[in-house]
Amino acid sequence: MKNFSLKSLSLTISLICTAGYAAAMTPGTYTGTATGRNGDVSVEVKVNSNKIEAIQVTKHSETPGIGDLAVEALPKAIMDAQKINVDNVTGASVTSMALKSAASKALVKAGAPEEMLKGKVASKGDKQVEYKKQADVIIVGGGGAGMVAAATAVGRGAHVIVLEKMAMLGGNTARSEGNMSAMDPDPTKLQPMTQAMRDIVAKYTDTQPCSREAAELQKIVKKQLAEHDAAGKKYLFDSPEFFALQTIMGGDCKNDPKLVKTMTANATEAMKWLDEQSDMTWFHVPRSWLDGGIGGLYPRGQWPRKADGQTPISTYDAYIKPLAEKVRNAGSHIYTSVKVTDLIKDKEGRIVGVRALDKDGKELTFTGKNVILASGGYGANLAMVKKYNDISVIATSNQPGTTGEVIEEAVKTGAALEGMKYIQIHPHGNPKNGELESAIAGRPLDTPYVNKNGFRFVDETGRRDEISHGILKQPDQVVYAVYDEKTLEQKKVRRDLLDIALKHGYAIKANTLDELAEKAGINRGNFLKTIEQYNKATLAQDTKALPVPKIVTGNTVDKAPFFAVPLTTTIHHTMGGIKINEKTQVLDKHGNVIPGLYAAGEVTGGIHGSNRLGRNALTDLLVFGHIAGKEVTK
Repeated sequence: MKNFSLKSLSLTISLICTAGYAAAMTPGTYTGTATGRNGDVSVEVKVNSNKIEAIQVTKHSETPGIGDLAVEALPKAIMDAQKINVDNVTGASVTSMALKSAASKALVKAGAPEEMLKGKVASKGDKQVEYKKQADVIIVGGGGAGMVAAATAVGRGAHVIVLEKMAMLGGNTARSEGNMSAMDPDPTKLQPMTQAMRDIVAKYTDTQPCSREAAELQKIVKKQLAEHDAAGKKYLFDSPEFFALQTIMGGDCKNDPKLVKTMTANATEAMKWLDEQSDMTWFHVPRSWLDGGIGGLYPRGQWPRKADGQTPISTYDAYIKPLAEKVRNAGSHIYTSVKVTDLIKDKEGRIVGVRALDKDGKELTFTGKNVILASGGYGANLAMVKKYNDISVIATSNQPGTTGEVIEEAVKTGAALEGMKYIQIHPHGNPKNGELESAIAGRPLDTPYVNKNGFRFVDETGRRDEISHGILKQPDQVVYAVYDEKTLEQKKVRRDLLDIALKHGYAIKANTLDELAEKAGINRGNFLKTIEQYNKATLAQDTKALPVPKIVTGNTVDKAPFFAVPLTTTIHHTMGGIKINEKTQVLDKHGNVIPGLYAAGEVTGGIHGSNRLGRNALTDLLVFGHIAGKEVTK
């Protein structure tokens, strides 16, 4: 009997050991929370005695198209491995770490063994992707321009392969607010043509032109405004020509006028096309606060919204997700974590494909009738930035994949470059990490920028480069965007994102201006005097008498609570890149077309000149991505 008992005990121990984590955990559902990029990430983990049965993310506010990729992918990865220590999702490392931390906290409550919590995941060799390697069109880059081109091409019957080197689609587009510049399809619902708006038009029509093309546009715009007035139109004046004039003069005439005119002439059409691709729409009513954005110079900003026309929608959900679905539903293919290394040219000099590496280093070759380069700029490659512009700013708002190697590979095939020294620094950088805070920084019309001494130093509605270089001259290179509750009430600031910023110290809130100055560390006396002057001039709609004049203003700053958002400069957009013509065909150094090669988006140069106007990046990628998709299918 004694021997039988020992054998039984031995067998029991053996069974426990061979069951992996057998009897290690108390069955049930447990919760855990950790801090992500934009706030708390919470999970529920269901376990039995020896296994993780389910992981559900119950709360998060991570960035659509970036953080939510980790939210989707990591629970499955943890369950497959039955361990926490799985790989982070590239480009969403903060969210990945937060989700793993939250899941770990839940498993600790369940009594999970050390091996499950800290053990390494054995490499099993991922399931091999069966790559389709031939298509009508090969598109390099899965950001805004690439997905617009892909969706346009498949809509015209083409088979497309999209190659994105990051683990997720979206590129810099997914990080943007989604506001683009375009003439409104229904101008009768726009705000009145005020004297302040007339002053803006006059600024561009009466200023000494910087080129022959600008002079010609000045004449056209003057005539258009006169006809607008003669017809008794009281709503806001705008036209493709005025849009082009501002873009050319805003870029110091370093632009290619043909590209600029192509963009402004096709902006509204491209906007309507995007509207047709999904359930998103554009925010048309009310238009009393049509936005010019930081450095937009004129109110023509179009905001994407959900189908109700009111509810905000992320740029990823408005631009990227529906277009990707259209491409896949058409039977075309999108491959992520595939890095293009060089372009393939045939004996006749035509570009017929690309070579690439997947995440495991496997060499791949993709061939097609045409290739579209839409890989973005080089703002995250500081070595490349320094190569073309010895800029002192090192922080960047760009996603880590904007490293510019495709531009350099295009040069090897004979492509010409244009405007590579023009690199835009943005005045809405977070001083802690360089990421953009435009969604919480207030509308330039309503928001004075003050330095730590309490003084305004720039026209907030002016050019981005002027504002940015102004910030670099201020104490500690930090300024504060100041606004009040009215701005929030009128939906000019994302309240949800502001709440997150307040929680993490990216913004400051106070019940009085005195308190705001104290919390922000701004000189109290100077600050109160500055705001008093600003409010008085705003009420009188006479801001030209301010110590630092402002061409147009909106709200006063006088309704509690008050907010201050610290800002600095950050590398935001590279205006230089591959030289193209109006059909998005890539040109060589002699101005000749390189057969089979097209480019669109931030990878190109010549559109924005020395300074990109606010909201023009999305207009650029939408217009030229759409053109590229049409041209390769003719």
